[in-house]
Amino acid sequence: MTGKITRRDFLKGTAAGAITMMLPATLTGCGNSGGSTSAGEDTTFTWWIYSGAASSYYTEYQENPSIVYTLSKTWGEDEKAIALEFWAPAAGEADTNYSTMIASGDLSDIIDLTVCDPPLTMYEKGYALDITEYVEANMPNYVELVHSDFTIYNSCVTLVDGEEHYYALRTIADEPDDVFTGYMYRRDWIVKYGTNPETGKAFTGAYTNPDDQDSWEDDVVFPSGGADPIYISDWEWMFEIFETAMADLGIDDSYCISIYYPGFTWSGGLTSSFGGGTNYWYQDADYQVHFGGDEDSFRTYLECLNAWYEKGWLDPDFYQRTSDAFYAIDDTSVRQGKVGMWCGLQSELGGRLDMEDGGYTNGIFVAGAPYPINDIYGDESCQYVEPNCVMANSTVGGGVLITTAAKDKDLATLCSYLDYFYTEEGALIRTLGLNADQVAEMEDNTFYADYGMEDGAYFVNDEGMYEKSSTMANDSSELYTAAVFMKSPGLTLVANVDSGLADSYQYSIDLWSKYANPGFFSGTITTDMMTSEDTTTCSNLWSKILEYMTNNAVYFITGEKDIASDSTDWANWCKSLSKYNYQSASDIFQNYVDLYPFC
Repeated sequence: MTGKITRRDFLKGTAAGAITMMLPATLTGCGNSGGSTSAGEDTTFTWWIYSGAASSYYTEYQENPSIVYTLSKTWGEDEKAIALEFWAPAAGEADTNYSTMIASGDLSDIIDLTVCDPPLTMYEKGYALDITEYVEANMPNYVELVHSDFTIYNSCVTLVDGEEHYYALRTIADEPDDVFTGYMYRRDWIVKYGTNPETGKAFTGAYTNPDDQDSWEDDVVFPSGGADPIYISDWEWMFEIFETAMADLGIDDSYCISIYYPGFTWSGGLTSSFGGGTNYWYQDADYQVHFGGDEDSFRTYLECLNAWYEKGWLDPDFYQRTSDAFYAIDDTSVRQGKVGMWCGLQSELGGRLDMEDGGYTNGIFVAGAPYPINDIYGDESCQYVEPNCVMANSTVGGGVLITTAAKDKDLATLCSYLDYFYTEEGALIRTLGLNADQVAEMEDNTFYADYGMEDGAYFVNDEGMYEKSSTMANDSSELYTAAVFMKSPGLTLVANVDSGLADSYQYSIDLWSKYANPGFFSGTITTDMMTSEDTTTCSNLWSKILEYMTNNAVYFITGEKDIASDSTDWANWCKSLSKYNYQSASDIFQNYVDLYPFC
């Protein structure tokens, strides 16, 4: 155990935001390349995973060649071999299979965190072990990585009476990966129907290569002066152009922008563009917790959406689309080319929606947009503030916990093995697969050769970046799942991996992450830090508040309730929210924010 840790101690002992070079791997080779070395009963572990690989590749997940490779080595000070037996439920039955395992008490030694309660809750219920002593003694790479960054530390360590505890092993990325969704718009409509806001000159733009759906070039300039929309005023300028486009094309059953059916996404996003925060709980720049549902920022957001609704810019039927995911609202209209702006997927960017059928998608070019900064609505406190609760990927997610079923086994050797995946060498195996030299070592295992990867799953390109082999790059993902040990917790490499995406495509995706996400803390806290009692209290409160908001926010957007009414409609909204005693959850969250360094 380490001693008590304070925020000051943490600040002195780490470099925030920097993931350092991992310690040398503790892997010791024994020359065996065809399968596992001889493992004893105390180093044979069962491992429940949420899903395995496609059955066309093999029947047991331990046949994964990357696993076979690592099990051919020995681990720890005593250079012991380990063996792994994976429990993979049948397709579509993972949740039921997990519940049955927990109810029966017949636990595997290791459990995938995909459907688990939070690790602390699993420990409190007697399912998980406190593995702190084994982690600190046998996982130097993991410990160093955890202590290299505040956000990683907060997600991986549980503080009990000021002392560090490890109840799970988390997967950690060296930097956030690309988000899968964001706002996008018909840039081809801007080119065709818009004009330069300063000169009045028509824009020009087209594909430089008709066969390349990312080869678009244009000279578009937004009112804010750049090539991309930055402010709400830029968005409204686009909406006016979209109206012109739809009128010219005879589209009379669509709108300029879609919105999620409750009128908001509780985690932030566009709601964060009006002074920061969200209508959920969030933290400000001074690490003070707020409930944003009755604050001016959310009120200003509703004021803006009401203005858009009144002008006919907003999807008039948004509140009826209750079955649509927030990233696929009115998907039919979007794919028919009738909508000007929407929240969509990476697969919709560029010319990927062009159906080439003479319809509204002919010649379409879809560009990504960052979350906007409000420069029109509300008072000064709600204007010119960068969004701070936005869609963003965490550097920490997934992982495993070790259950009480393994309490009498050699956890030191197991932890030594798992620590390997937090080195760069091990991280490559769980991120990209085996390289050419490792494949060559596997003389008796022909999996990689059988699927056209004799030279490995990746290589180092001319820019010094790791790049997938052509076979892996062109795969539909099933081969990747079968060839890479992605189920193991470990370090995920992002920064030095060449995704192979076209520049314009990557540029749009990068715009979705233009702003940082310091205000949104709750995913980390509720998942990893809170006691089961605190989690239940906050979850129950949020469930009731979310139901009220979902049922009533829409009336402010449609104008059935007056967002400007300080003494009636808005006052009643605030009064109703206060009855749920949201402050009790704010106090709980604040306790955890104060306990952990910079949540």
